[in-house]
Parts: sequence; structure tokens; C-alpha cells
Amino acid sequence: MPLPNELRLRSADHADLPHISELRESVGWGVHQWALHAVLEPPDARCFVVVDRADRLIGVGSGIAYGALGFVGNMIVDGDHRRRGIGSVILEAVIDFLVGRGATRLELSATDDGRPLYARQGFEPIGPSTIVRVPRRFARLAADVEVSDAGPAAVAELAAYDAPRFGGDRRAILGRMLSDPDRPVIVARRERQIVGYGWVRPDDERIGPLVADSPEIVTSLVGEAFDRLPSADRLSLNLPPDNHAGAERLAALGAELESWDGRMTRGPQVPRRDETIYGNAVGALG
Repeated sequence: MPLPNELRLRSADHADLPHISELRESVGWGVHQWALHAVLEPPDARCFVVVDRADRLIGVGSGIAYGALGFVGNMIVDGDHRRRGIGSVILEAVIDFLVGRGATRLELSATDDGRPLYARQGFEPIGPSTIVRVPRRFARLAADVEVSDAGPAAVAELAAYDAPRFGGDRRAILGRMLSDPDRPVIVARRERQIVGYGWVRPDDERIGPLVADSPEIVTSLVGEAFDRLPSADRLSLNLPPDNHAGAERLAALGAELESWDGRMTRGPQVPRRDETIYGNAVGALG
């Protein structure tokens, strides 16, 4: 479907970030500036906007590719311009970009209003993910690991650990995380080998990404995160649909679970270990 004559599609740049932030706020989404910067970074990320003749931004969508695994995010159209095919044009541009980068498996987090749009492009629901809220009283189980700051020099080691579990190469995002002084990356090691890591995010009282080889290691990382955030009463995680066992184990230790049925995918699954994933970054980045 072509755009109306007065509108055009273009790639976003950093000057568009304030307006993209406003669109996110208009639909009740948080503004993660670090994540918005990440979807502007070539060659594996691209953000598209639709603007009117005055270059006012009225729609946005982004894609980021981690090899064969790609994520669609930031899909918003201004409320006064919906039902005009704008979302479809943006989504097609994002999909074309991701496929062009070699992504064969596409994933996204869908709102109720957005699901019909994604379904027309071949996306299907994959079952509910689990929002986990961990209270401070959460027990630390013996995991026989050492937890410490990862540090910027750990990017290659961390990427090598993360890729087979997540299903794609997140080296660029991990590098951005490791260089952020306000949000520490903590890493669990056993006999000097990484067995888990988490990104502590004080602004959201959240850990994510959080990847670990067992629930016991998760409790060590969460406990360390609480030590770093003395004012936080609880921390949030977001588990993928296929980590039911991990969610049940965390619930048995005192976490609160909330089901959220918004994950949709297109294309064959990539090799990954969902049972090790206990928290994503944000929906637009995986």
C-alpha cells in the first residue's frame, strides 16, 4: 500500500530522537534513550520514520539484526494518522531491511491493536512470555559462583557466552552496555568461566538482559543487583515463552509472575537456549 501523497518514508537520524521519544510517551511506553540510539547504528540496525511535507514525524519503526535473528520494534503511528496504511509501509521497510541483513527469524512484541498488522505480514503468536517481579527477600541459592563487574574488556568473552544462548551475535549491544557507567553489567563465573550475566538498570529497577545457566546462578545475580540498588524493593525480569521451567522455579522462590501474551514471530527458529534466558533488554532489541 503506497503512502498518501503528502507523506514520505525516510531513515531516521539522531535529530529525530526527541520526536520518536514523544511518540513512545504518547502510547504509554517508556523512553530508553540508549535503546533508541542503538537502532540508529549501522550496518545492522535501521530506524524508519514517516513524515509530512513539513517533516513532522507521524510514524516510526525499527529493526535490528543479530545475524539470522532480527527484531522489529518501536512501531508507532500518531493517533491522528492511523488507518492510512502508514504502519504497513513502515513494517515492510523494516522487514526488507532485516531480510537484507540476513535475518531469517523475526521477532517482536505486539500490542493488541498491532497484531492484525503483523499477522498480515506472516507473524504468528508464540505463546505468553512471563513478567517476573522479584522481591528483595528473594533467596540466594548456593551456586558456587563469583559475581563481579564485567568491565569493558569483557566484550569478546561475553559475546561468545551470549551468542549460542540468545541465538544471535549481540556484540555491538553488549559493548554499549559494558561502556555505560550508570548501568553495570555483572557477571557470574565458575572456575573463571562465565556462567551468567545481567545488566543492572537502576532507572527501571530491572535486570535485562539476564542470561544464566541455572536458576541458582540467577539468584546470585539478582542478589548482587539488589546489593547495587539498596532502595529497590523489587526487580523486574522478562522471560521468553519457552522458559516455563525457569519461571516456575523463580515462583517457588518467592517471585511474582504475570503472563503477557504479546510475542510474535516469523520464520524458522534459530539455534538457541531459551531455558537460559531470564530477561531481555527491551522489546525492540531482544
